[in-house]
Amino acid sequence: MTGIFAERVRKIMGWCPQKDFGFMQAGDTKHRTGMYDFCAGYGDTQKKRWEKVLVDVPVLDSGMIRIFLPVMIAGFTLMIIVNHYSILDIFIVLAYYLALLLVVLQNRTTVELLHGTIIIHRPFLRSIVIQKNEITNTQVIKNLSHIKRWIIRLVALIVLVFLATLNINAIHINIEQSLPMLVTIVNIFSMPLMTVWFAVHIYNFEIRTHYKAALHVAINKRQFMFYVDNPDEFSVMLQHTGEDTLDG
Repeated sequence: MTGIFAERVRKIMGWCPQKDFGFMQAGDTKHRTGMYDFCAGYGDTQKKRWEKVLVDVPVLDSGMIRIFLPVMIAGFTLMIIVNHYSILDIFIVLAYYLALLLVVLQNRTTVELLHGTIIIHRPFLRSIVIQKNEITNTQVIKNLSHIKRWIIRLVALIVLVFLATLNINAIHINIEQSLPMLVTIVNIFSMPLMTVWFAVHIYNFEIRTHYKAALHVAINKRQFMFYVDNPDEFSVMLQHTGEDTLDG
């Protein structure tokens, strides 16, 4: 009785005998039991429940405004009130860099598929919950980033080289001038900010060029874009109501 009880507990917990005795079936793919198929299917279900999917979310839902707006207000306020360099300038510039880093990290989204609910998990920000019954339309659309990637890459490279050249020259001039140490540090630290900002946007564009198509999901006035290798298959996984069409 104890053995039977233990066996049932193992099955409920997802234990597969092939994990312990895989060496006995090495190279043998002709004779696989139903338990093997059950375990393999269980693993596939777990993988499908959590998917690492690149998702574009609406600006108002992204939470990025709550990050950038206070930083921008604090920066402009400091420029107006304080008419000389201070250690606070370094912290304000650092806040801008951290905000840009957060923008990069927001590409590491994970989609959790539950019964009736889609949850988009994002680093350091709250998760976005989508009710499947609220989805009004879905479309598999062509990815413009993929179509125009070579033109934008060429323009981006030219702009990056131009901005980097300006930064290097400006930093060189500041180093040669006899300025207070704090002023020099703040200037050198803040000058590449525009270049980094542009590079972040190019990075966000570049990681989307891999996908020829994307799944557009409309929820009332909110628009979401899911970048996956097979948007048709992913659309089925979402288990929504709506039509899947290919634009163009």
